[in-house]
Amino acid sequence: MSLYGDRYISCAALKRWVKTLDVTPFTFVDVGGRTIELIPAHKDAIRAQLDLFSQSVDALNDGDDWRSLQGILSPLFYNMFFRVDNNAVRVANYYECLIIPSNIKTYKKIISGFDCQDIGAVHIYDGDTPVATIGAKSDLIWNVFYDYFINEENTGDVVHTHMNPEKYMSIQLVDVENLSIEEIGILVNELLLRVSMEHDLDFTIAELDATYKLPGQATIYKSQFHSLEFEHVPALYFSNALHSSDARMAYLSYYQVLEYFFVRAQNYNFLAQYNALPMSPINHNSLRKVLQNYKNGQNERESLKLVLKKAIDITALKTWLGEDANRTTQYCHSGIVPIDPTKNDDKIIAILAERIYTFRCAIAHSKGDIDGFIAIPSVSDKEVLKEIELIKYLSYETLRSCSEV
Repeated sequence: MSLYGDRYISCAALKRWVKTLDVTPFTFVDVGGRTIELIPAHKDAIRAQLDLFSQSVDALNDGDDWRSLQGILSPLFYNMFFRVDNNAVRVANYYECLIIPSNIKTYKKIISGFDCQDIGAVHIYDGDTPVATIGAKSDLIWNVFYDYFINEENTGDVVHTHMNPEKYMSIQLVDVENLSIEEIGILVNELLLRVSMEHDLDFTIAELDATYKLPGQATIYKSQFHSLEFEHVPALYFSNALHSSDARMAYLSYYQVLEYFFVRAQNYNFLAQYNALPMSPINHNSLRKVLQNYKNGQNERESLKLVLKKAIDITALKTWLGEDANRTTQYCHSGIVPIDPTKNDDKIIAILAERIYTFRCAIAHSKGDIDGFIAIPSVSDKEVLKEIELIKYLSYETLRSCSEV
């Protein structure tokens, strides 16, 4: 497979697939990060392409190379029907997803050379049957995502948006006609895990971003720094979240920053309640209540509340939420535990803790705080991504306020 992996698209599967294509549902199409509104003229042109493509596919015989028909197809057509999200293509029985080496060790084991590069491959089999290939991306996926890698200037000059587009490789699968996108995603992750363990080759699923197409700004920034402020271990969790390309892993790393301070918050809360007790004579009922509160505080939700109560300035949080309309919409008006800024401070802390814990469990599918398993539905990557800004803010404030350096 690899560079010409799309030649393994089955003519029979292609004939079944092309019958499912329909222009009607589309209103907008993303081509290279540029959103195009489909006016009637666009739809008419795409319908004409689809009719011609369907007739040509129907005329194919077993063993024919479908790629001879690609001259019919426009970038608009590719991005409407072939593209999956910002990193993959799916056609009939074929699926291909962009990946990149996760580290320099893998990069050098799979790619040789400098200006002129030679890319190796990993061929994966089930017995003698090919299952997948990791290697150079195909011409098909390059055509679909071409506009992410190239800027065409008004002068006719071509500018490459990536210094080394060859580092974008792909994983190609050739027998996935009957699998859903979710099932394919699970399969891809397991294949990458197997390759990592068997060959010590680590790959990350890549996503293309239209930001690469911008010329950029060579801005000079300044920042004040006086001394070390953060504890090393939670700062590592925070740094890991910053550099994670996966929203779920980033969320869990930010949550680890909060979790790091759970025991400390429990202890300080106990000491504060204990020191408030009259010591002469000791009120044993009050002391027992303090001990019971300490025990209850070991519950994860309660621990999370204690950390947030110590770390978060509610007035500053309200300002942060209100200074961006998107934040207000996402965090104060969303269906999943919305934050009500009009409530008192303790209530806002309780709502924050519930929202964070809900997402954390939906990502990790964890047990709850009571005996027995709580079935918590998963959330989509897009939903998790929208929550990153909030938990990043809360984790930073916690790291800053609770660190003891």
